[in-house]
Amino acid sequence: MICLLEKIARVRSGYSFRGRIEEAPDGAFRVVQIKDVSEGESVTAEDLVRTNLLDAKPDHLLRRGDVLFASRGSRKQSVLIDRELPNTIFGSQFFACEAGDGVDPAYLAWYLNQRPAQRYFEETAVGSNVRIVTKESLERLQVILPPLETQRKIAEIYRLSLREQRLLEEIRRKREQLVEAALLKCIHS
Repeated sequence: MICLLEKIARVRSGYSFRGRIEEAPDGAFRVVQIKDVSEGESVTAEDLVRTNLLDAKPDHLLRRGDVLFASRGSRKQSVLIDRELPNTIFGSQFFACEAGDGVDPAYLAWYLNQRPAQRYFEETAVGSNVRIVTKESLERLQVILPPLETQRKIAEIYRLSLREQRLLEEIRRKREQLVEAALLKCIHS
């Protein structure tokens, strides 16, 4: 089944900062920024900047299960918010997609990162220097929506493939360290 994103998810706009984010080490809110998001990685509260805001609305707060979509930059990345992030807001460079009934949020995050969706975002983005995907454009994305069980299987396979990539990278680094140590031992013996 093919559905428009607006029919299967509620899209919320981020908080619009006027100027720089004023950091406050004991601030009431944490803020997710573009630098905090990378495909396949979780957003963790410990790394986020804190600030104080007087006019943040409930829709600016992230909830577990939201799909955070970066609407600016060369790659329009999406990431699943897979844990509770208390008092964490997202800025206007993001949209949060709240999956509806029958939609697995992990599948939706995966789908938004795939070539067909990325091609659509590139074709519909506005602006010359910094290309931006508008809320309307995001909501008009056609999403292929298989049965929920299939969505879950796809999301799990994707999660496992990301884990495999991280493990392979760690093996590569350790092998490199082992070879370097062995070679240094050769020249020092």
